[in-house]
Amino acid sequence: MQDRQSRERREEEDARIDWGIILSVMVLAIIGMLSIYVAASHDTSTMSVPRTLISQAMWYAIGIGAIIFIMQFDAEQLWKVAPIAYGLGITLLVLVLIFYSRAYALKTGAKSWLAFGPLTFQPSEVMKPAYILMLGRVVAQHNAEFYEHTIKTDWNLIGKLALWTLPVAVLLKLQNDFGTMLVFFAILSGVILVSGVSWKILAPLFGGAAFLGTAGILLAVYGSNLLMAIGFKAYQIPICF
Repeated sequence: MQDRQSRERREEEDARIDWGIILSVMVLAIIGMLSIYVAASHDTSTMSVPRTLISQAMWYAIGIGAIIFIMQFDAEQLWKVAPIAYGLGITLLVLVLIFYSRAYALKTGAKSWLAFGPLTFQPSEVMKPAYILMLGRVVAQHNAEFYEHTIKTDWNLIGKLALWTLPVAVLLKLQNDFGTMLVFFAILSGVILVSGVSWKILAPLFGGAAFLGTAGILLAVYGSNLLMAIGFKAYQIPICF
């Protein structure tokens, strides 16, 4: 009997693990380490290759530990934690506006890094999983309340997601970190895509986003002066490198 229960428990745990995603993340991690090695090897005047790789490996280890820790919770427990994690993330995004690394701000133009001696930390990295959890909670609660989707309820859901995104976007704007803001918009797009929103809304929504993205690329190539005139920095426009 105990063997059967133990086997069922192992099968349940295995069912929660998406090995395809894990393999993809491992491949990306290896590519990331190789990219860092190549970049650091060509810039030995400002960075130590071993130190840079060890620092990145340390963050990988912390990430793995965080994943293992989070997997111990079920969905209901995660939804309870989500507002706390979101609040913590917002607090860190506010604090970095005060205690940001002046050296990194001088180099990148963004007030988005904290420095503790040789260690650096970007609070937006904490905000990303908290933001995903919060959006997941919003979607789950909305879909439980409105089992049948209509155009009205779908727009209502998009509005809720946008409201939770607004504080993050404002704080990232104040940090002058446009690149990270785009990452959060990509996360928002992914959540909307899998939330059950009707394609009658998704098609024009993502079609419009694709048009704006294409226009942005064309502006980056042919209109960098215009982009800088409306507030973009040189490091945020690929053509300026």
